[in-house]
Amino acid sequence: MFAFKEKPNAEVIPRPYPALAEGDELRLTCQVNRATVKIIWKKDNDTVIPRAQIDTKLDDKLSKLFIEGVIEGDSGEYACEAQNRLGIVARSAVKINVIGKMTFPFVW
Repeated sequence: MFAFKEKPNAEVIPRPYPALAEGDELRLTCQVNRATVKIIWKKDNDTVIPRAQIDTKLDDKLSKLFIEGVIEGDSGEYACEAQNRLGIVARSAVKINVIGKMTFPFVW
């Protein structure tokens, strides 16, 4: 069977993702199959993830997303989409929750 006729497959790891505190690092890996010719990351269905560093290696069939020093605004759904030559898309997603730093009022 030719790879271009296969359906793509995507899996985001780890899932579920443990809660993060502000300042932690977010590291996600997307593993895809050999039918995949394109990998796209999305956050809350938007392809623009301003603070993310994305490293995609189609030959190794994986893509990594990294955000250093997460903030509450980095919370949301992160999805990896794998597309084959026919335009068929497979999607895998994980919910990320960033907890803000606790501040305690100063009492005299």
